[in-house]
Amino acid sequence: MTGRHTPRILAAVMALGLTGGCAPGPPPRPADPSVSVPPIPGSGLPGAARFRADPCAAVTVAQLDSLGFTGGDRSVDGRRCVTKFGPVAQVILSDRGNSLRTLYLEHARGHDTGNHWEPVTVDTIHPAVIVAIDDNIPSRQADGPLGCTLALAADNTTLVHITAATSTKPETGPWQHDPCGATRKIAELAVHNLSG
Repeated sequence: MTGRHTPRILAAVMALGLTGGCAPGPPPRPADPSVSVPPIPGSGLPGAARFRADPCAAVTVAQLDSLGFTGGDRSVDGRRCVTKFGPVAQVILSDRGNSLRTLYLEHARGHDTGNHWEPVTVDTIHPAVIVAIDDNIPSRQADGPLGCTLALAADNTTLVHITAATSTKPETGPWQHDPCGATRKIAELAVHNLSG
């Protein structure tokens, strides 16, 4: 059928194509970035479930004392175990409800995972990441950072976040200028405690 009605039919078909039945859906979700996540030995630490139920199960006050911390006062705040040494210094063990793979994906996406990114191993085989370092004030940079946070993979669904805020306080013993060294030593204790 050709003639004077053809332009109107074409216009109607084009209008339907632009506004009708085939409306575009939401844009596809971008694919997860490709990340290489260090393997977790075996199925992880057997005591990971114990840690999720009680964050203080990872490290005892007596063990912190054995590292040189003194006078610890412990409390539990939801999913956090806080041990205070004096008015400022503290060690915090927390379960933030994510996994090592999630942490790596969030970092790859550019999301806030902390102000530092340093993959490390604990006890030679257990993957962890130092995710935050709290710098000292400019005039006291030589005294080392104020605090450090390390995320240790306890199993495929659990991270033990260990924060040591040592802040040059004598109550933290040899760690008052080395909070990241403290988090690594505490992580070694957590691996030992959660292995059984």
